[in-house]
Amino acid sequence: MPEPRAAAESSTPAAQSGGVPGGWKMRMEDPLNRYYRYPIARWIVRALMRTPVTPNQVTLVQPLFAALAGYLVTFDDPRHLIAGALVFELRSILDCVDGALARAKRMVSPAGHAIDGLADWLGVVFLYAGIFWHVHLHPPPEGPWSATVSTNALLLIALLQGALRSFSADYFKLKYCSIFETGTDETADVLRRKIQALGPSSSFFAHFDVFIGRMGHLAFEHEWFDPRRSRSSTSADQVKQLIREEASPLTRLIGALWAISNGDAFLSMVVLTLLVNQLWLGQVFFATGGVVWIVAVIGLNGWFLRGASRRAKLAVA
Repeated sequence: MPEPRAAAESSTPAAQSGGVPGGWKMRMEDPLNRYYRYPIARWIVRALMRTPVTPNQVTLVQPLFAALAGYLVTFDDPRHLIAGALVFELRSILDCVDGALARAKRMVSPAGHAIDGLADWLGVVFLYAGIFWHVHLHPPPEGPWSATVSTNALLLIALLQGALRSFSADYFKLKYCSIFETGTDETADVLRRKIQALGPSSSFFAHFDVFIGRMGHLAFEHEWFDPRRSRSSTSADQVKQLIREEASPLTRLIGALWAISNGDAFLSMVVLTLLVNQLWLGQVFFATGGVVWIVAVIGLNGWFLRGASRRAKLAVA
């Protein structure tokens, strides 16, 4: 889920060496992306710059690695689980490569963003298909949850909280990156441009990207997006106050919380549970503490954004 090639990237600062992003985009990345995967991706991008390989080709190979990882996870012995974790980790590195390569080769596009997003979702589906089958073949021991929720239901809750992490992190990443790097909340404008660009020949990927954007607007702006009248709920006064607070401890905390709460961080934790042979324990944690965590992070962001106007008045007073 790292590095969606979003339309907002055209307004961000120049990409660093190897196409690796900077600014708030990097601040909200999974720490493993920031300190480990992107440095590797930079080397790979430098090698691929001399080849005809495109970012979309890198993107489309990722679900194959995820499918192989899902197959390996169906086994119960630690060697297969570790192999599955390593294969999926390779997919995650390539997920950093495609966005970096798109920027380095100046091939950023809405279609690339949509293909990347769909490949990410397929990767998660393939991995969790393997986890569901693993639990079917090797049932975990009964626990306190057994009387109220089935094993499959618990896995589904864990998967849904991972989807909520990715969905909400992408929305707030676009909001904060645009506010702090362009001085305006572009969440509604970006979606409007995508809708206006749709036509009879638009690909499935473009329509999928717009659908995800509409769902984000519905979830966080509480209305079905209308390209003629919908606007971001973040007012100009709120934007100005947030920009003044960019270096504050609270704002930095918000960025750090998303770095450890986004979809990539969730997948990193799943990989870790495979490496230490604690797959089921990890799923129980995601379905319980993980749900509470991401709901709390979303609630904190809502409070932080709504309170910007109030804090601006207090500053003036």
